[in-house]
Amino acid sequence: MDILVKIILTAIIVYYIYCTYISARAFFNKRLRKRLRAACLLRIVSAALVLVSTGIFTVLHCTEEKITYSYNNGIINEHSSYGKFDVLFFIMFTMSVLLVLASIPLDSAAPIKSISKARNIIVSVILAFATAVIGMALIISNYQGDLSDHDPKYYRYDSPDKKHSIVIRERSYMFSGYGDIYQVKNQKAEKIGSFTTENGLRNEGKYKFEWSKEQVKITYLYSNEQHRTETVIFKEL
Repeated sequence: MDILVKIILTAIIVYYIYCTYISARAFFNKRLRKRLRAACLLRIVSAALVLVSTGIFTVLHCTEEKITYSYNNGIINEHSSYGKFDVLFFIMFTMSVLLVLASIPLDSAAPIKSISKARNIIVSVILAFATAVIGMALIISNYQGDLSDHDPKYYRYDSPDKKHSIVIRERSYMFSGYGDIYQVKNQKAEKIGSFTTENGLRNEGKYKFEWSKEQVKITYLYSNEQHRTETVIFKEL
């Protein structure tokens, strides 16, 4: 499935580059009508925004992603060194799509044959779609932490001696279930373990614990008939 997605994305990128190349050639054709050249210019500017975004993404990912956590109001918050650029990428790709869409009225108003006009409009629509797909792929690749959560639920547990506290975040996506284990102290949080379940199963906070000074063993329901145990070691917070 991942290979198929990569093949489709690669095909979209290749088509996008080809359309941008055709627009650039058409723009420098002085015999072309002004409205069509203006439409080409909008598509070129759109491509420039995509190129800048991709460049920022490439430079950003030359460094290792750092994720930190905090605990506020019963919720674990993730903070990624990549995540702060998501809004910038979203704005830039939104502008790119709007520029391509803005080129459509110029193509429509140009006094050319109906067949050529329809072809230009179809290409612009496909180009706008390709821009949106590339933007979504880039944003999701940039930081998948919060985007991978689907209705997460949080459960806090304290050790009998009150010296350690953990929070388990349950989440699910399609046929997969996930449990992320965090050690918390005041507003500080550190991820210390994780586990998975079958068929998106959630334990709904129903766990069995074996506490000790240095670790805790967590027994959870892995499937409808099978239990598993995850051992996590405490950290200094």
